Amino acid sequence: MDAVARVEWAQVGAGGHVAWRTSAWWERLVAAREHRAPQRLVHAVLEVAVDGAVQSIDMAPTWGRSAGARRVVLSGPVGSRLLGRCPLFRYELRVVDAPAPPSHVLPVGDELPLPADVLDDLVLVPPLTWGRDEARVGEMWTSNSVVSWLLERHGVTTVGPPPGHRAPGWDAGRRVARR
Repeated sequence: MDAVARVEWAQVGAGGHVAWRTSAWWERLVAAREHRAPQRLVHAVLEVAVDGAVQSIDMAPTWGRSAGARRVVLSGPVGSRLLGRCPLFRYELRVVDAPAPPSHVLPVGDELPLPADVLDDLVLVPPLTWGRDEARVGEMWTSNSVVSWLLERHGVTTVGPPPGHRAPGWDAGRRVARR
C-alpha cells in the first residue's frame, strides 16, 4: 500500500512576532552576506496519509509541549552539543496526528506517492545539531532538512520552496541523504 504525501509551506514566524522579527533580521544578514535580496522564509511540513489517517513530521523544542498524540522518533541538540545537555536546548523529531492546516500555510504542491512505511525511515535521520553545519554541506541543519532528507531518500527530488521564498536547511537535508 502506498501513502499520499504533501509538502505544505508555513511562513516562518507567522504565529508570533518574536520569531517573525528575529527570522526576518537573520534573513537580511544572510542575504547581505550572499549579495542577494532577502526572501520570505518558510518551514516545510510533510503530511502523509495512509488509509485515511493523516500524520505529519514535527521538529520542535522538547520543552513546552503536551504529551498528546505523538511518537518521538529522536532527539538532538540545538545550537551546540554542549548546550544540548540542557533540555532547554534540545529538539524532538516526532510524528503527530495532523491537524487542519493553519491560515498562514501557503498553497500546497502536488501529491507525492511514497511507500506507506515512509515515516518509519525517520529513525535513520542523523541527530545533527539544529542550526549548525556539522555535516559540512554548506548549510545548517533544520526541520526543513529532515523533510528534504526523507523525500530525497525516496527519490522525490522535484519539491522545493515556493518561488520567492527560502527554506533554510532544505539543501542540507538533500545533500546529507545523498551520502
